[in-house]
Amino acid sequence: MPMRWRSRVLFFIVFFPALAVVALAGILAFYALPPSHRPVLLWASALLLGLAAPVSAFFFGLRLQRRFQGLREFIAIVPQRDFPPSLPVWDEDEVGALERGLQQLVSQQYERMHILQGERKKLEVVLQSMAEGVVVIDPIGNIVLYNRAAQELFSLRPTQDWRGKPLQALSRHPQLQELLRRVANKRPGDPPVTGELELDSKEQRYLAVSTMQICEDGATVSGYVLVFHDLTQLRRLESVRADFVANVSHELRTPLTAIKGYAETLLNGGLKDLDTARRFLAIIDRHSERLTRLIEDLLTFSNLELGKTELRRDEVTLAELVDEVFEVVKDKAERRGVALVQECPAELPVISGDSDRLHQVVMNLVDNAVKYTPRGGKVTVTAKTVHSPQSKVHSQEGIGPEAQPGEEWVEVAVVDTGCGIPESEIPRLTQSFYRVDKARSRELGGTGLGLAIVKHIVQAHGGFLRIESQINQGTTVHLFLPLHTHAPLATEQTEAWLPS
Repeated sequence: MPMRWRSRVLFFIVFFPALAVVALAGILAFYALPPSHRPVLLWASALLLGLAAPVSAFFFGLRLQRRFQGLREFIAIVPQRDFPPSLPVWDEDEVGALERGLQQLVSQQYERMHILQGERKKLEVVLQSMAEGVVVIDPIGNIVLYNRAAQELFSLRPTQDWRGKPLQALSRHPQLQELLRRVANKRPGDPPVTGELELDSKEQRYLAVSTMQICEDGATVSGYVLVFHDLTQLRRLESVRADFVANVSHELRTPLTAIKGYAETLLNGGLKDLDTARRFLAIIDRHSERLTRLIEDLLTFSNLELGKTELRRDEVTLAELVDEVFEVVKDKAERRGVALVQECPAELPVISGDSDRLHQVVMNLVDNAVKYTPRGGKVTVTAKTVHSPQSKVHSQEGIGPEAQPGEEWVEVAVVDTGCGIPESEIPRLTQSFYRVDKARSRELGGTGLGLAIVKHIVQAHGGFLRIESQINQGTTVHLFLPLHTHAPLATEQTEAWLPS
């Protein structure tokens, strides 16, 4: 019956001393017999067994030493490899079982490590792709982990490693320290502590903070996780919305107050004086027209902001378009003593766009130019084709779309010889309800939405604006529209902040 592998090493450990004992017993028995009765074969056998035992034990020990040396080298090389090294199994004995078990253990550990590394990479990708800033600190307040969003929120240098540094290196805001004190007094499993921070940096930021304990065993706190959500844009939108509501309320209240006041005067006996009644009714009519224009502009602006305005694709001839606009504003220009000049070549290529909306754009620009040009002045509309125009726009958006090299555009310029606009005011001209001279604008019947509507219509056509002005010399509004538009026309899909 073959020997089981589990007892082989034990067998040899017992066998070699037993062999030596048998050899020693043979030699003692040989010398215990009378000399005449001492068999030579007994002595030779005992001597042979006595020599074979240590020699065999030496080679067995040397083989065993090599196997243990291989185990030691295998254990030493495991931490240096990204994949499990190979460990040969020399024999199916106790040491072979150890070799095979160690090989299986290391392979399983490598597999688990590979799975953990994959999960860690997934976690890192999720963490780095989060819009919220995440910072993890240890119990004494040193940074253990942070993501890219946290770097951007706190304006940290991306090349510097902030791990191991105190949380105060990110922000010394007292409210943040108060949040940490509050969460430190919480029990494990309690809901997170929340608050808001206002950071005074190069640009003011508003952050919502949520912090919670990290408990590894359910009782011992090993750190804290802080999640920062940027509320800056929301706060700005809320401010813009509040300003918009205030502006609309003011713009609506002004004509309504005038209409109500003059109507009450007429009802209280003002109708008896026909001249006064006619003058009051003319004022009521003028404010009604202003109110109508304001409401129409509000609806147009709201639809453009919400992307509800569908733009048609028509073949538009700019010279004819400008002639139509001049025909409408001709009487106003003559009353104000302003000359209208058109310099649009007849051979100018037609453009693809919504003729009604483009008519509205040119009408708003020419009407504004006539309003703010003094008597004896001039308003000129020019048009020409250009290649790859400079696309920097002086407006709240800052920069328009990048023009592709060799792309053809039509540049329409509305030039007036009016009072001009201070350079510092130009970036805000396309904001809703913004006026450089509020009193004069209301006197002239402006709603404050004209240029904002122009900007949205032009952007919906894939174009952009550039505004130039000098005090006491006049203003030029450059309108750039692409000649070849293959994409369907659509208005901007932007988050609207108009009141519903």
